[in-house]
Amino acid sequence: MHVKYLMLMMVCMSFSCIAYEPLSLSRLQTLLTEPNRSDVDKQHDANRKPAQIMRFVGVASGQNILDIYAGGGWYSELFARAVGEQGKVYAHNDTLTWRFGKKEMLARSKRQTLKNMMRFDQVAINEIPLPSSSIDIAFMGINYHDLFFTHRNRNGERQIMRDKIVDYREAFSHIKNLLKPEGELIIIDHHAKAGSGYDAANDLHRIDANIVKYQLQSLGFVLKEEAFYLQNPNDDLEQSVFAKGIRGKTSRFILKFGKAE
Repeated sequence: MHVKYLMLMMVCMSFSCIAYEPLSLSRLQTLLTEPNRSDVDKQHDANRKPAQIMRFVGVASGQNILDIYAGGGWYSELFARAVGEQGKVYAHNDTLTWRFGKKEMLARSKRQTLKNMMRFDQVAINEIPLPSSSIDIAFMGINYHDLFFTHRNRNGERQIMRDKIVDYREAFSHIKNLLKPEGELIIIDHHAKAGSGYDAANDLHRIDANIVKYQLQSLGFVLKEEAFYLQNPNDDLEQSVFAKGIRGKTSRFILKFGKAE
């Protein structure tokens, strides 16, 4: 028994096994009202429901969280507030998402002095420079479809956004490697109609949840749980997420994955 206990202790020390206590919903709601949080950020709380989302995610003090395709860092800042001084948040963007999130992220970094938040700007997912088994939660909020976002049409002209789609196998094999043994991956994105394929990513900025499930499960992730806080039965799933009347009100899926044992 003593040998088994010693071995378990050694394994836990190797992988930083810590039993984190998720923050309560009331504590998370309090974080949203902190006076030094911007009014612009607060305006999105009603439609994004961040307290419920972070409770579902299991955010806790002291965790290391990777915010993939963080954009302007709206969630990154909330995570940084939640994990506290003992935790760490890594806000990541590749070249494309940095293009759209740069202005907001730089303004956020200038406005806030969160010492526990670090940025990876213009870095491919599979090149995020973090140690193996170092991340408790990898989070991707409404951006999985951007893996397949290669072009858009503006004023009748086709604009190339990426030379090719991001290889999800390379990207999420790396994320899997970064996650601790008990680490979890959270994906939130705009619902697209079943069978819509990658076209929805370019035309509507949506993705079929079945694509996400299939791709991640093929890499050894296990779907552990789904949440439905962001469902909207009035969204017909066939409009661009930026369309008047639906922007900020789309029906979104929320998936939690773990690593297969």
